[in-house]
Amino acid sequence: MIIRTLVDCISMGGNLLLDIGPKADGTIPPEQLNILKQLGRWTRKHSAAVYGTRAGIPFENYNGKSSLSKDGKTLYLYLYEQKSKAQLKGLLNYTAIKSVSVVGDTSSKVSVKSDDDNIWVNLANVRFDQDVTVVALEFGEKLRWGVPRTTQVTMRSILDNKHTDGALNEIASTLHAGKNIFDNSGLTIDGMGTKLSTTNSTNPMLLKWIKKHAEALFETGRGLPEGHYEGLSTISKDLQTLYLFVEGKPTGPIALKGVKNAVARVRLVGEGSMINHEIFNKLYWSSIPGIIYIQVPDERLDENMTVIAVLLDSPIQLYREKVGAIENNL
Repeated sequence: MIIRTLVDCISMGGNLLLDIGPKADGTIPPEQLNILKQLGRWTRKHSAAVYGTRAGIPFENYNGKSSLSKDGKTLYLYLYEQKSKAQLKGLLNYTAIKSVSVVGDTSSKVSVKSDDDNIWVNLANVRFDQDVTVVALEFGEKLRWGVPRTTQVTMRSILDNKHTDGALNEIASTLHAGKNIFDNSGLTIDGMGTKLSTTNSTNPMLLKWIKKHAEALFETGRGLPEGHYEGLSTISKDLQTLYLFVEGKPTGPIALKGVKNAVARVRLVGEGSMINHEIFNKLYWSSIPGIIYIQVPDERLDENMTVIAVLLDSPIQLYREKVGAIENNL
């Protein structure tokens, strides 16, 4: 978890201050030493994506954490999960890409291709890091980006998309933005008796996924603002259930930040089974919420995209505060 905390800081252009407490004899407790060793392993391997970097591109351009090299010509993507591809949007000079590689692993092969306003990074031949994998895109000039182009997403274009992973990303992105294409579509809240308008071109795997996860699609609205969850999300109509879209296979627990509510329970959509969660960094004297960590067993992940339901004790309340860098610690 400490590595992801570091990545969060890097992506925002900050530094991480570690609080290490030596024992009376000056030695460092084994538990803290183990954390430092894990952090040391990762930073040595990914030093190019750690030192001398600055804040990355907006969440709307890449649904994850990123940073830029000091000269602005290298974009680093931090992957919290093992998946087949990553998507970038709204890069104005994507034709200036010179090379793409996995930081710290020359044996992994990565390629990119463009599709209108989208750039797809192929990760099929990547050996993922046990904690966080980093992909570097080197440009021949400073990277420039803008607001991603808005495309018309319809129920027909979704259902007839033969690329299931791309269609699911479109569904999650559209819901996250507050546009629910399933309204008045014939979808039911439990998927039973669903009567979507299908044709011979409808993707059967996608249709099966929609029915299985109907609860997270039925009358849900805009997802969490940037910074609360590293992926895409949507919220139930009564504002008491968060739905987190999880791509691929996470390489660590899923983090949910800044939620003031108490969590009643967490479960997997489509199968109903409960999963454990823990809350860390909650100080009893502070109003700042702790971080909710959710661990999903690998064997219970959906083969296409997993959806986690976080049930809250009341309509969602988020902790939002504008903060600045610490310039003097005296």
